[in-house]
Order: sequence, then C-alpha cells, then structure tokens
Amino acid sequence: MLFDKDNQWRYSLIAKRRLAADGSFEGDDALVVETMNAHPELDAIWEQGELSATPQEVNGTIVNPFIHTALHVTIEKQLRDQSPVEVAETLKALTTRGVDRHEAVHRIAEMYAHLYFTTFRRGQSFEELSYIELLKQLDSPE
Repeated sequence: MLFDKDNQWRYSLIAKRRLAADGSFEGDDALVVETMNAHPELDAIWEQGELSATPQEVNGTIVNPFIHTALHVTIEKQLRDQSPVEVAETLKALTTRGVDRHEAVHRIAEMYAHLYFTTFRRGQSFEELSYIELLKQLDSPE
C-alpha cells in the first residue's frame, strides 16, 4: 500500500542514502530521490527517521514529508506510465496556462489525495473514473 509502514521505512532509508550520497538509485527509488531533491526544505526532517512520517511545520505550512513525497512519486509514475492519460493532459493544460510544472504536479496530487483519502476513510476502493473527472476540472481554464 502506498502509505504503509513499509514504504515509510523505505523512504527513510532512501533519504538517508541520498543525504549521505551513498549510491545510485534506479526505478521507483530514483523517482523518490528526484522528488526529495525537488524539496530540499525537507532534508532536515528526513534525518529524523520514523518521525519524518508525521506532520511538521515547514516554511509556515504543516506538511507530512512522507505523504507529500509519496504523492509526488505517484503522480510522476502516472505521468511516466501515461496511466491514466488524463494526468499528462492535465499537466500539459496547466503548464500551457503558465503554471510551473512542480506546482502543476502539486495541484494534480491534491486532487488525487483528496479522492484517495476520502475513499479510504469510507472503506471504498479508489475510483479512477472519479479521479479523471477531478482532473478534467483542473484541466479547464480557471
């Protein structure tokens, strides 16, 4: 599962290796490192190990570094795999309107997270069609 304890430990270990410049990374681990590199403001938190999966204040905003990174990685994988293709379409629409790519990924991740956590709390399965509908809302001009 995306947000389980195993992934928390995995991300902590990747962060530790990354901060120590210990080795190269491949596959999904490389996506995790890429996302961590895009968020240097979280580096000190990764050093906290297990506590890096708890909400903390960063630059005046409360953020859970693990969840934030996992969401980034999820969207990047969707973009890489073109699944669903609407993610890439939404990213293109947002960046064409002048939204920075990183911010566009954040907006898409926000839609994904909202649907994911809402359905999870209700004990329901994630519905890709609902996600696509949310993406279409982002895709349309503001």
